[in-house]
Amino acid sequence: MRGQAYPRFDYRMLRSLVGPTARDVALKMFALLIALVLIQSLVDYYQLRSVMFTSVEQRASMVADHLAMRSQLDGDFNVGEASQAVSREALWHDDLLGVYLIDDTGNVLEGAETARIANTPALFAHPEIRTAINASFILERPQSFKASFDGIDGWVYVAAIPGTRLGSLTVVSLQSMQSELAAAALSSLVRRMLTTVILMGALFLVLHAAVIGPVQRLATAVRNSVGGYFDPPSDIPKGELSDLALLFGQVFGRLQHSLRDNEQLALVANGTDAGVLIADRTGQIVWANAGYLRMTGLEREDIEGRLPRDILVRHAGIGALKILAESAADGEGRNVEMIGLTKQGTQYWASIEIRPVRDAKGSIRNYIVVENDVSRAKQTEIKLKRSQLELQDRVLDLQHTSLQLEQERAKLTRTAQDLSIAKEAAENANRAKSAFLATMSHELRTPMNGVLGMADLLLSGPLTQEQRDGVTTIRESGECLLTILNDILDLSKLEAGRLELEPEPTSPMTVLETVVEVLRPNAKEKGLVLTKSEEGHIPQRIMSDPTRLRQILFNLVGNAIKFTPQGEVSVSLAARACDDPDTAELVFTVRDTGIGIPEAMLPRLFTRFQQADSSISRTYGGTGLGLAITRELTTLMNGTIEVESTEGKGSCFTVRLPVRVLSEGKADTQPAAAGQTPLPGTNAPLRVLLAEDQPVNQKLMCAVMERLGHQLTIAENGVEVIRKLREQSFDIILMDIQMPLMDGIQTTKVIRAVDEPWNDIPIVALTAHAMEGHCELYMAAGMNGFVSKPFKIDVLVEEMARALSEASMPPSPSRETEKAASGEAKGSPAEDALEKMLEELERMAG
Repeated sequence: MRGQAYPRFDYRMLRSLVGPTARDVALKMFALLIALVLIQSLVDYYQLRSVMFTSVEQRASMVADHLAMRSQLDGDFNVGEASQAVSREALWHDDLLGVYLIDDTGNVLEGAETARIANTPALFAHPEIRTAINASFILERPQSFKASFDGIDGWVYVAAIPGTRLGSLTVVSLQSMQSELAAAALSSLVRRMLTTVILMGALFLVLHAAVIGPVQRLATAVRNSVGGYFDPPSDIPKGELSDLALLFGQVFGRLQHSLRDNEQLALVANGTDAGVLIADRTGQIVWANAGYLRMTGLEREDIEGRLPRDILVRHAGIGALKILAESAADGEGRNVEMIGLTKQGTQYWASIEIRPVRDAKGSIRNYIVVENDVSRAKQTEIKLKRSQLELQDRVLDLQHTSLQLEQERAKLTRTAQDLSIAKEAAENANRAKSAFLATMSHELRTPMNGVLGMADLLLSGPLTQEQRDGVTTIRESGECLLTILNDILDLSKLEAGRLELEPEPTSPMTVLETVVEVLRPNAKEKGLVLTKSEEGHIPQRIMSDPTRLRQILFNLVGNAIKFTPQGEVSVSLAARACDDPDTAELVFTVRDTGIGIPEAMLPRLFTRFQQADSSISRTYGGTGLGLAITRELTTLMNGTIEVESTEGKGSCFTVRLPVRVLSEGKADTQPAAAGQTPLPGTNAPLRVLLAEDQPVNQKLMCAVMERLGHQLTIAENGVEVIRKLREQSFDIILMDIQMPLMDGIQTTKVIRAVDEPWNDIPIVALTAHAMEGHCELYMAAGMNGFVSKPFKIDVLVEEMARALSEASMPPSPSRETEKAASGEAKGSPAEDALEKMLEELERMAG
């Protein structure tokens, strides 16, 4: 038994039996046979049903036939004999639900007592029964049909007795026959299903052995062919499949031979210094050799699969492609010399030969381009000709040329000196301007912080109406002054080209609604009607800068409200389709019924510090910067702004902005705006350390923190901040930037550098230094948040909450590693030096 050989299981056949092809064929065969079985079963069902109804009708007609025979054979046949016959039939036969003797008017003479139908009057009141009774007497022909009454299915047979005015109505029960019909149909269906399954299995095995298995083995041999070698399976049956396997072997043999030829041709083409291109009959580049790529500096993906005109759009100086485009247009060859440009812009002389390759019918199949770099020969030729000409005029022009060169050198020297002086002056002026703006911004924002902050505190408390009006006037005047300051800073950024857009997914409808709702109280205060509308389909999401878009609309709608004494201001938004389906043009229209603009003022309406006339400035106020900034922002967003106005009737401003449309089904993956998600950290009273040297701001912050329920400690400089951190613990620091002894940035760096428990305390910059780039500078120094002066209390609370929330998050592994490293470095020379510096600063402070 040990040496007995067991047959090996054929796993390949098992895979072919459960493979996708076999499975697909089996399912289709099974579906087809099931459909045939269902059709045959349906035919059988209707045949059995027809036989059943025929049998039922024969059974029902027996009573009527018996009565008809007795009436013909018995001369004195009367109602009594008919009644006895009807009663006997009803009692003798259980399948008869009822046998009734009726007259020609449909009245029941006999059978109601012996019938198994509970409600005989309802039966004879049935419309179909009445119709059948009348038809049987009138037509003298029996009437039969299937009927249902009182939940019983029965067969009704009505017939008149010949020679009399009597008739019979027989009702036969169909319940037993319907059960027999269902059983017979089910039995037929089961027999046919079993036959179908057996037949399908046999057919599938025959089909698998003859077709599916050989085809899958042939496909496996094709997939396993490597390097063009094809080994046909030996167990392919003779016939079409064996011919197909032989054809595959011939094709793979030719393919292997073609690969060897192509390798040899590629070796020759890539080994030469000449550039070779192969293009199809349309001029599309099919292949380029290494010599051409070296000569032109192009990459293979730059040219292969592209038409010459598409490549010339990006690399206009590629000479061979220009000549190829001409040949592809007229089908003629070329042989030219011309100056070409490499991808890097280097010039070279090229000899270009283009020949069309034709097939047996004479039609162009390909173009062969051969390009040689003849720069050296051409340069030599050009130099020889140039030398001949130069030698003739050299002696006469040498002195004149030398004098001109000397004059040009002196001129260039003076020009360089002038440019250097002008450049230095411009840089000094720009630095002075930036310093002036930064200083003015800080110096104006600092007192404005106190004015607006105190006004907010006063407005939140109990005031008389007269006092509230006065404080509101102070608040509005401060905001107006702050708006002017922001306009001047924005205009300065635009002039310097430093204002950059920050595009993000934006809803244009949301921006429009925000502007209208913010300015609606201003319109309502003047008794104006402010409306908005949309025309057509507006994109749900676009890529744009929402801040600058709102600034444009605020300027236009605010001006419309300002210069409209009565009537209405309407804002509409429409979208226009562009050639690019992903791009649309948004059209914002602001129309008012205000004072209008004189026609003579329209050309200089968008000039800075310009208004229609001095009376407008006196009456309505303003600096004339709003429309100038609006036009600059619109131009920066690649848009246009137009104005139409009639003096005394109103004006209409139209802004057109091209935007990229985002897909409406695309989910908004932008993070939630700050303030939309509640942040912890400001519900409980906090211990706040304020770094502030300005007394007014100290007083304001004391009032604000007292209102918020927080405990405030004030430090007038950075050194005092560090001293107080050592003396007691705090939850957060509000850090001013410009302070004596040690400013806010240096103080933050010292706090983050020391090895103390408070080195990771949240720090929020609270400063009037709010120029571009300042926020990034503070964050780089280690601060956690930024609030510019003058501030709004809700903005300050929100930024404090965010900083506290970030500080409460678990530290990252890298931060833990840094802390461990700083702990290990405690006592190092650097730490000792830092301790000495802190002691020196404390000594200087006092």
